[in-house]
Amino acid sequence: IFDESEIEATVEYVLSISGQDHDAALAEQGAVLFAEQCTACHGEAGEGIREVGAPRLSDAIWLYGGDREAITHSVIYARFGVMPAWGQRLDEAEIKAVTLYLHQLGGGE
Repeated sequence: IFDESEIEATVEYVLSISGQDHDAALAEQGAVLFAEQCTACHGEAGEGIREVGAPRLSDAIWLYGGDREAITHSVIYARFGVMPAWGQRLDEAEIKAVTLYLHQLGGGE
């Protein structure tokens, strides 16, 4: 949907809403593109919509990396992450330990 310059602007906007260093002028352009093309899945403020499997973009938790290069890759190629079931692999105490670890990474999500 986006050409190269639009991808760059959208990435700068995502960097901005996640509190990272960004180009403010490009982020402003990217905000418009994000509103038009990305909010249906990622929400108006990048808060994510769990029901459609779209992650939050406005925090410091990144499944595939949150730097400029990784975000650009995600915009260009998309991601289709799937979490495997761990209920039969970990006992209850191990599941709680992993949950606490992930929670402390940020955002409580």
